[in-house]
Amino acid sequence: ARRGQAPRIGGGSPRSYFLVLGEAGKERRAVCILPRGSASGEEIRLAERLFALRLGRPVRFHLASSIAETGTPPQLGDIVDLDAGDYLRLPPLASVLHARDGGNDKRDITVQLATVMTEVGTLEVHCVAEADASQRWLLEFQLRGEEEAPAETSTVPPRVKEAIEKIERIFGGKAQKVETKEVRQLRQHLERGLGGRESWDTPLLRHLFDALMLRARGRRRSAEHERVWLNLAGYCLRPGYGDALDPWRIEQLWAMFDTGVQHHKDSQVCAEWWTLWRRVAGGLSPEQQLRLLDDFAFNLQADAAQRGSRPVTLVNGSDDDMLRLGASLERIPGAYKAEVGAWLLKRLDKAGKKEDTADTNTLWALARVGARQPFHGSAHEVVDSATVAEWIAVLLALDWKKTEPAAFAAAHLARMTGDRSRDIADDLRATVLARLKAVGAPPQWHAMVSEVTQLDEAATRRMLGEALPPGLKLIN
Repeated sequence: ARRGQAPRIGGGSPRSYFLVLGEAGKERRAVCILPRGSASGEEIRLAERLFALRLGRPVRFHLASSIAETGTPPQLGDIVDLDAGDYLRLPPLASVLHARDGGNDKRDITVQLATVMTEVGTLEVHCVAEADASQRWLLEFQLRGEEEAPAETSTVPPRVKEAIEKIERIFGGKAQKVETKEVRQLRQHLERGLGGRESWDTPLLRHLFDALMLRARGRRRSAEHERVWLNLAGYCLRPGYGDALDPWRIEQLWAMFDTGVQHHKDSQVCAEWWTLWRRVAGGLSPEQQLRLLDDFAFNLQADAAQRGSRPVTLVNGSDDDMLRLGASLERIPGAYKAEVGAWLLKRLDKAGKKEDTADTNTLWALARVGARQPFHGSAHEVVDSATVAEWIAVLLALDWKKTEPAAFAAAHLARMTGDRSRDIADDLRATVLARLKAVGAPPQWHAMVSEVTQLDEAATRRMLGEALPPGLKLIN
């Protein structure tokens, strides 16, 4: 055969693929979108059926497949009963699809489906607008190893409906006569039905966040409403990533940023505002983190005259609020992190002059800002190793037996990554290791300085300031 024109060898797709109609688990029917034997690389248009595609809102697409086909195999467009055959449910695809024509994003549009099985084992499903075929939305399902990949099962507790009813009662569209005490105790009420919040996994947390976000306007009813809403919303979306729809959730949440808080004179409301953004910082873009850095700088540097003319929407933040926030901005340039670190060192020096050796928060923040291995940021944006060496020198001058957090901070600043551009000099590393040994530091601290290793759960919790949701693991 001439080059590029050899006949294809193979029997095409080894199984048929179906798009589940309606909600998975509720609807037992599915439509065949790729029959068994279909050739790879060829688009198959399902022109006989029309579908309503939801735009501008989070949706899930569920697939099923079958190879145990008896009799006549399903043809393109056939509707099958999932209970009547041997079908394998595949992990769903969650996404938010946006309008292509600049029109109203939250609407349904009539589409046809076009399917392609790629050579690398990806099933591409194109949703093609009936009115304008140039408008297409691509859904990609990874099918390699599908035999070992069970379909997603919901882990949302059965009492979640009651939890959402409680959220509706406090923040819903129809204001109800709710005592301040009931608002304040919303979290405890949720825990009675769902278990302690430390056990809430990512699917449940995001389910609760979505319920809160739908009722975000209700947070403005009182300072207590706003405090509780901000606290729960941040907790349920932390660390800002981990679920397929988190980028969309961050987009919805960020739309609130420029409006600030309603009860801006309440210091606890302001504190919860900054706690929320610290908790979800991992899902924020570099541009969004730089916007937070602007407010960080204003709250720390503005003089009395500037503070008097500040816009109401710029939320006040205490030094402690800003300390925790600044330490969480891993996507800002390394030079800006160095400036944050310089402020922390001044704060540390000021505390030392007052003989306050237990400035735990400042030492924690210094460890986070100068960390050699960021949690969610780029390794290219860490503080340069020469600056970090100067910070370690300051820590070495402290008494680690009296100030244990200084040893913790030094261990993270000296952590080995295997990247020469980030790692400190060997002689300084040896000095840190000797000091850690002298004060009887935990073996994990010694290990992270002497070799490339992952943080254990306790170290991760301490560095992040709180635990990650169960089932969500940071690879660092």
